[in-house]
Amino acid sequence: MAVPSSDRARRPFLLSLSLFLLLSALLVLLFLFLDPSPGTLAFLPSRLAGSAPSLPPPLLPQRENPNAITPPGTGSPPHSQPTAPLAASVAKAEENIEASQPQATTGVEGIGNINSPRADNNSRAPAVEAGGKADTGVVPVGDGDGGGGDGGEVDVAVRWETCSRLGRGVAAADYIPCLDNVRAIKALRSRRHMEHRERHCPVAPRPRCLVPLPAGYRTPLPWPRSRDMIMPTVQWGTHTRTVLDVGCGVASFGGYLLDRNVITMSFAPKDEHEAQIQFALERGIPAFLSVIGTQKLPFPDNAFDVVHCARCRVHWYANGGKPLLELNRVLRPGGYFIWSATPVYRQEKRDQDDWNAMVTLTKSICWRTVVKSQDINGIGVVIYQKPTSNSCYFERKANEPPLCSERDGSRFPWYAPLDSCILPAPVSSPDERNNWPVLWPERLNVKYASVPDDYASNKEKFDADTKYWKQVVSEIYFNDFPLNWSSIRNIMDMSAGSGGFAAALINQPLWVMNVVPVGESDTLPVIFNRGLIGAYHDWCESFNTYPRTYDLLHMSNLLGNLTNRCDIIEVAAEIDRILRPGRWFVLKDTIQMIKKMRPILKSLHYETVIVKQQFLVATKSFWRPGKSASRSG
Repeated sequence: MAVPSSDRARRPFLLSLSLFLLLSALLVLLFLFLDPSPGTLAFLPSRLAGSAPSLPPPLLPQRENPNAITPPGTGSPPHSQPTAPLAASVAKAEENIEASQPQATTGVEGIGNINSPRADNNSRAPAVEAGGKADTGVVPVGDGDGGGGDGGEVDVAVRWETCSRLGRGVAAADYIPCLDNVRAIKALRSRRHMEHRERHCPVAPRPRCLVPLPAGYRTPLPWPRSRDMIMPTVQWGTHTRTVLDVGCGVASFGGYLLDRNVITMSFAPKDEHEAQIQFALERGIPAFLSVIGTQKLPFPDNAFDVVHCARCRVHWYANGGKPLLELNRVLRPGGYFIWSATPVYRQEKRDQDDWNAMVTLTKSICWRTVVKSQDINGIGVVIYQKPTSNSCYFERKANEPPLCSERDGSRFPWYAPLDSCILPAPVSSPDERNNWPVLWPERLNVKYASVPDDYASNKEKFDADTKYWKQVVSEIYFNDFPLNWSSIRNIMDMSAGSGGFAAALINQPLWVMNVVPVGESDTLPVIFNRGLIGAYHDWCESFNTYPRTYDLLHMSNLLGNLTNRCDIIEVAAEIDRILRPGRWFVLKDTIQMIKKMRPILKSLHYETVIVKQQFLVATKSFWRPGKSASRSG
């Protein structure tokens, strides 16, 4: 059969087109496999992206003199990366410089062996488990001198294992040790007040396994593309700066307020089915896991300007009204509670019974109803205001609930039971500490921030700390650290002090979770009065957040005291759990403590560099141990 002349004429064109498409596909594949960077792998299917552990960590910028402070505006751009040979040369040169430096003879009081608080500083750290190969999780690291008494790095052989067999219903990739302790939760006598959602930390042994990466894990989208369009405009951000969002869902309310100069601490209990807090953090919105059950929230008294609760399933009047008394405790005098729930606007008997109980309770604690209304969709909202003085409490016919007194014990909220009393307002005085903070952003300034009693006599130190962090962040963190600041959306300051580090970053498009460690000076009220957010925590336990939820973890002069109470390997495992792959951990400490932490991070395949003999900057890799080992909850 003869082929039409028109078909014969198209054959050369079709043949050329086929060759062009084949060559294009080959070029694309060649480009992808010759440039295995995170940006390139983002376009690969999840099955190929799962091979990301083989990626090299970000390369290090060149620094001619590690002891020289680079003036602002000079030095390598924060996002620049040299070629691989240059990075290797820089790393080798830094190790040579480090070895030739005279070692510091002074250290942090109380620093002991990295594993035992009772051992002396010259003791070698014992291996977690000797022998094995790197692909089974056993990683020998160190500088080879075998010692550590003169400031050299300590030789260790760390056997890292991935977390597995954690208990029914616990996904290893989402493991949170203090919230997924299945054995402790099963032993609870009651779950009536959400006891199973509270912290139950493993004690013996403490977790040190590594949380595995989910299949096809990818770096989250950059902000603000990760945030959806949300609520209509609200004019906040001057008088109201700090907000607590209860039962926050995916924290859309907090995400909306970020662009209005309002920082919102959103929380909800861990939900194995929806993982809303994890989703909120992936969107770049401040959030953490908690519940109002039987224990206080990890915040100081009178911390938040506004508390918000929309459709949260909390029975505020239950257990003698203790849940609402907890909100009253953390709400600043004169602050507002915004509540939108079915009892506010539905007429069913159950809803009306709940509403009547809420009316009785709010009157008993002297909350004033500012407004109760419905929008065009019929959704109701009520706004209460907390009193600014104690006069209403004294005028009540019945002293129920009573005012809290010194006989009720310590006010510190860490692992403390909920109050059954009302926290009285601070006594009025000319002292600015007892008044509402000034408007934002003047509120951030040191001279407006209140200082706790044990800190007030050293306000000069407080001012100097703020000035120090402003200078160091500007001159060193932005210029000398191998960090890509444009990819950092959230930071956890593990030892926040008075919030100077966070204040120095206030103009950056990111937010900081300021953690005040238990046992350190209680400066968290200062942090909230400055218009920042934070929480109390004990770093010998796991933090209430999902794995892989922070871009930068920052620790300043804490490691020495911390390793007197718990193992440095356990601390490193928790840092690794919280940190996203490809992101950074910064340790500011003595060179002795830096050289104790550095080998542990190297055993995790982190890329590390010491800057100016006082900063350790480590980049987390995608590496995980080759074999899993069991870790029961």
